[in-house]
Amino acid sequence: MSDAQTAFFPGESDKAPVLMLHGTGGDETDLLPIASFLAPDSPKLGIRGRIHENGANRYFKHTDDGGFDLDNLSTETDWLLSTIVTESAKHGIDPKQLLVLGFSNGANVAAYAWLHKKAPFKTAILLHPMMLDPQASAANLNGVATFLTHGDVDPIVSSANFTGLRRQLTDAGAAVEAYTGHQSHQLTRAELSAAKTWLDKTGRLVLSH
Repeated sequence: MSDAQTAFFPGESDKAPVLMLHGTGGDETDLLPIASFLAPDSPKLGIRGRIHENGANRYFKHTDDGGFDLDNLSTETDWLLSTIVTESAKHGIDPKQLLVLGFSNGANVAAYAWLHKKAPFKTAILLHPMMLDPQASAANLNGVATFLTHGDVDPIVSSANFTGLRRQLTDAGAAVEAYTGHQSHQLTRAELSAAKTWLDKTGRLVLSH
């Protein structure tokens, strides 16, 4: 799509391709070092959020009072999912085989896409996500597996919010594993190592046919 800023890094065809969704202020290559650590041989696709808020790239807007603009979130999630399909076709990737790697804002939109849209991907590592819409979801996430991380002193994502998101995903049928570290809203080697262990354990890096 003409308004999508993306980056693609080829990899082995028998490994699950990684979709990189950055945090606030990041871009399409921001998570490449983490993706390379978690899935060194996989193809990697990054898509930049097209919202610019206070000079920072994002996947959706806030309202004037600092809340989430749920109408914009819905629109931008549709755009992101359409872009995923377009870019996947361009690079010979099956969207159903994508391993989503999202941090903060990117993790948020991925979880929302699962719960409130028909997202094609079945696997995700969501680093410091939060629940954006507390309404119950009618999604069927059977076959979905996700690894979530949280910091117990995170000033952005409360423990109650994180627990709510985990419950939403579990109630929808997803297989959810969570990691909580004594940390704020930043990434640590320990949580990334835990995510890599989860990937190895689930076998989700090897393409299924």
